[in-house]
Amino acid sequence: MKLRSLRIIDPKDQRRRPCVVVLRRRRDTYTITLVTPTEKPVTFSSTTDYEEVLLPLRRALESRGLRLLCNRFRRNAFVSSMARQMSDGLGCYLVQPGEPVRPDTVVSSLGSAPAEDVVSEAEQEEFIRLWIDSCN
Repeated sequence: MKLRSLRIIDPKDQRRRPCVVVLRRRRDTYTITLVTPTEKPVTFSSTTDYEEVLLPLRRALESRGLRLLCNRFRRNAFVSSMARQMSDGLGCYLVQPGEPVRPDTVVSSLGSAPAEDVVSEAEQEEFIRLWIDSCN
């Protein structure tokens, strides 16, 4: 079991709250539990990797109007199949327009990120689509 202390934010009022992300791996099951002082813990599991668990966690938080301030949810976070394989789904690239991925841009998906860099899933998908176009 691994614990990561992070923050969640409500983008409307910019109020930040502490939270803990609990990672568990048992055999071929990857589980993430998000624990906050004010809400009931949320747990998601997958037999693929942690990336597969981060997606429903993000959607659950967004449905409540919240964002987890972590690298994976930054505007310019991109996950490749190689990054997933090398990190059990806990590594992502931070990309820049016109520049391909490079090994030195891999970061921990659950590393802390500035609030201004964390966007909705739709905003991130649009940025990544434009980034891919800029590299072709």
